[in-house]
Amino acid sequence: MNNKKIMVVDDEQNIREIISEFLQEVGYTVAVAVDGLDALDKVAYEQYDLYIIDVYMPRMGGLDLISKLKELQPLAVIIVTTGYSSIDIAIKAIRMGAYHYLTKPIQAEELLKVVESGLKHASDLGDSSGASVDSVTPRIEKQSELLLLRGFTYEQAKDFKSMGTVVEYQYGDSISLDEERGSMIFVENGRLNVYHNETVVETLTAGDVWGEETFLNPSAAFTNLKAQSEVHVRHFKRKKIMEFFTYNDETLTKRYMINLIQCMYMKWRRSIFRIGLYSGFNNEKPAS
Repeated sequence: MNNKKIMVVDDEQNIREIISEFLQEVGYTVAVAVDGLDALDKVAYEQYDLYIIDVYMPRMGGLDLISKLKELQPLAVIIVTTGYSSIDIAIKAIRMGAYHYLTKPIQAEELLKVVESGLKHASDLGDSSGASVDSVTPRIEKQSELLLLRGFTYEQAKDFKSMGTVVEYQYGDSISLDEERGSMIFVENGRLNVYHNETVVETLTAGDVWGEETFLNPSAAFTNLKAQSEVHVRHFKRKKIMEFFTYNDETLTKRYMINLIQCMYMKWRRSIFRIGLYSGFNNEKPAS
């Protein structure tokens, strides 16, 4: 029996029941709330491992609830549910600290995958006290091509990846991130280190993405990459990415932008986490 506790917050009864019953069937303990105020009343007596929160609700909506929860439980893992018409709100929720978002109608398989990922992330944060940077950081979820291309159809993802050019590097080779070769990369295989001022700030392996922020700001790249083994890297040019979205509908562009912001946010969150570990971060409350 799974002992993880999840709260589902949604003003629509049928959605609350569908999500809660599904999660209970797979073994989770689930509580429900009809809006933000109802959720806060229940959180006052019990904390939960993960929250699934709708954006639009009476009395107190999802964004206000996220803000309140982050005050009460800074490491709260929150999944936002939203309709296709409110993608801009999903972006705001990610900036406020939401872990992930799901668009309605919610698919059971996708819901379970995101919940499992979110609970693993919550567990990693909770187990981090006293651990070393090297042992903990790899467990914190990293941005990947799966996240960046989340919501793409198989054909769309295939077409997107086909824009990239695969380059092979040997151990010790520097990996250039310029527009001539491509300022965003997918790591196909192998291992490489990311350096800032000759200090290793990240290690990338198969499936990881780097340089995605250059799509928004071409001059954003300020790190150096060096291969730590034989590695194959798929380079993407910003110009080609922009051309790709020119020939696709606006919904796909918005979805990519949300994914992009979430990748950047998770990169920032990992950096803060590493700084905390270097500084002797302890997530336990101080003794009263």
